[in-house]
Amino acid sequence: MVGSVVVLPDIFFPMQTQEKYAPEIWGKICRLPFMVAIGMEGAGKSGLAGSASERKATMQTILQASTEYPGNPLVGSILPAKENEQALALVMQKHDAALDFLASSGIRTSEGLWERILDCIREVIPVLETREAGHTISDYMAWLTQIAEQVALAAKEGDFIGIGGSRFSDQEMEQFRRLQAVLKEFDRTS
Repeated sequence: MVGSVVVLPDIFFPMQTQEKYAPEIWGKICRLPFMVAIGMEGAGKSGLAGSASERKATMQTILQASTEYPGNPLVGSILPAKENEQALALVMQKHDAALDFLASSGIRTSEGLWERILDCIREVIPVLETREAGHTISDYMAWLTQIAEQVALAAKEGDFIGIGGSRFSDQEMEQFRRLQAVLKEFDRTS
């Protein structure tokens, strides 16, 4: 037709994931997985070796998401395309940037950090629900839970030179349950 404007659906000209969001909210979406990891790293007292194990679990769990959630545009936009040394360096940079951000926010306690994490989830998920498909959001929420669990299980808490202690400390379990409860508020599958 001459003079008519034809609007093609987004499938023909898809937006880049980050273009759907204001920079501030996109920053929160990208930082949230790292904040959850940092929250679990600080939830218990695992000592120097335990902290190293938790940080390693953070990096592995975050990097593995690209293979565990293939085709998820949200996860794919947050992570490097491949798992290699450059990707690991980039994930470590993002982790440290999230840590710096949190430190500059005046958060000084684990409780304060978890309040910030849960508030961020309550802000981010409703925005995602307006712009992403259901499976994209459920994968993102599952990824947050997976990060928390893997970091918590990476080291024993409360042991003495490897004797005693538990894999999932009471403090970690408390924060994990709080995370699950907030994410459940947005679970549309039940």
